[in-house]
Amino acid sequence: MSVDNLLKALDDEYKGYSFYFASSDFGQPFTNLLEVKANHINTLIFHLNSLNAPVPPNPYSFNAPANLEIAITTALQNEQASIELYNTLSVNESDPQVLDTFYRLQADSYNNHILALQNSLSSLQNSKILEQLNQGKALLDETSVMVNKLKDGSLSQGELEGFLGKLNYGLIGGAIMGAFGVIIANELLNKDKE
Repeated sequence: MSVDNLLKALDDEYKGYSFYFASSDFGQPFTNLLEVKANHINTLIFHLNSLNAPVPPNPYSFNAPANLEIAITTALQNEQASIELYNTLSVNESDPQVLDTFYRLQADSYNNHILALQNSLSSLQNSKILEQLNQGKALLDETSVMVNKLKDGSLSQGELEGFLGKLNYGLIGGAIMGAFGVIIANELLNKDKE
């Protein structure tokens, strides 16, 4: 059973390697994971060579994902599928050395690869939030300029239309509703104190 299991594992590692290679232009964590997958492949090839089994070439080639977020989420799905594959292969394996290798490769995916990918995804999402906050700050700064121009009568119709076109009315509506909610809650709390 070892050769069949090793070939299935090798196929999975080839797939992972090729995906990380296609994603390597995004930098970390893909460049590190690419190196690790190469080590996994070499370990599996070592076992196949020790059993005098033929080693197939890597059949996979992927296009680069459209963006970093897609690359990370796809990689997370692939790593989860690898963990499940190693669960299946381990049940059917009797060679203790091959079984140990499967456990180590599975643990590497679970403890290291998924963690690195989750950290990258979290960092990406945090940077998106920061970007949105910066855009909000820029809008508030522009609002201040518009209010000052309105006060001194120098605001043109074109400037006003351009400014109003940038506003996110859902956000403004939510802010207004939130403000009314705070006012009402404050009134109710003050009533209870009297």
